[in-house]
Amino acid sequence: MANIQHIAARIFRHVDAGHLPAGYTLTMGALINAYDDDPDFHEWADTVPGSAVEKLMAGMVRHGAWDNQEWLREYIQEALKESAA
Repeated sequence: MANIQHIAARIFRHVDAGHLPAGYTLTMGALINAYDDDPDFHEWADTVPGSAVEKLMAGMVRHGAWDNQEWLREYIQEALKESAA
């Protein structure tokens, strides 16, 4: 089970130390909002390991999708389909 609060603390610490680009801070903020607002994301995040959330974050940063809710929704829908298979 992913712990969003724990992941956020670690991400912010690494960004502050200069080990991760600032896009990770923007992405973490978007995921915190999604966790509160999107029941599908909330359910997904509660059932996957933290590494799955970190993989999602890397993809969001790579694609510049930190404020693209549609991109996040499509990613989560695909992840839910894969886990159901």
